[in-house]
Amino acid sequence: MTPFAQRVSQGLRRKAMTLRELCREVELDPSFVSKVLSGKRSPPMEESVLRRIAAALGLDEAELIVSAGRIPSEWSRLWTERELFLRVQRLVGGLAAPAAAAPEPRARPAARPRELSEELL
Repeated sequence: MTPFAQRVSQGLRRKAMTLRELCREVELDPSFVSKVLSGKRSPPMEESVLRRIAAALGLDEAELIVSAGRIPSEWSRLWTERELFLRVQRLVGGLAAPAAAAPEPRARPAARPRELSEELL
């Protein structure tokens, strides 16, 4: 289950709300949301839709938006302030310490040509 689907499912349980009730409240097609929760479709792209879902379920809006693979508009400083971006990247483990020179890869022996029957196996 995707992080987005986990959060929405938890929110539905916590609010004792059905999928249809949520969809009616946030004006989404139940079939679409069902496919999103089962991993067959991606979460909605529109931030406003994600915010409506979060509000209906009592979830943190920014957290739900991030779990859907988006960046909330209030985090726009990440695009303009490089130092902030680098600090966030370090926090999530995206920047490794400068590595020592990597050892030279070992040369592989030349592969012999394969017959067509070998490739099919």
